[in-house]
Amino acid sequence: MNTTDHLSYLKLPFIRENYEDIAKTAAQKKWDHIQYLSELVTQESNLRRDRCIQRRIKMARFPVIKTMDQFDWSWPKKINQAQVKNLFRLKCIEEKSNIILIGSVGVGKTHIATALGYQKL
Repeated sequence: MNTTDHLSYLKLPFIRENYEDIAKTAAQKKWDHIQYLSELVTQESNLRRDRCIQRRIKMARFPVIKTMDQFDWSWPKKINQAQVKNLFRLKCIEEKSNIILIGSVGVGKTHIATALGYQKL
């Protein structure tokens, strides 16, 4: 077995695809072995984290990705901003409490719920 086969067996796709390129960068920048290994492991970890988040988003079946940065606070006019923003501290998870969003059609309930789910990821 060669290096690529070993990395495939160990399920390290980022390292398998990039160890040579990063080795060239390490040589140019005069990294030691620890810095080189650290870069490979960090990037592999980042890839796994990104894939995990994408898997969770897919499993959550969010209609679209929404964040509170996109929320239009000018509508509805009576929305309690402080209360909604407090939800994003995610204390409800620690407290194992429920959140109920009540309002008429088009006021942002789904947007807030999706943004909360995305925040947790």
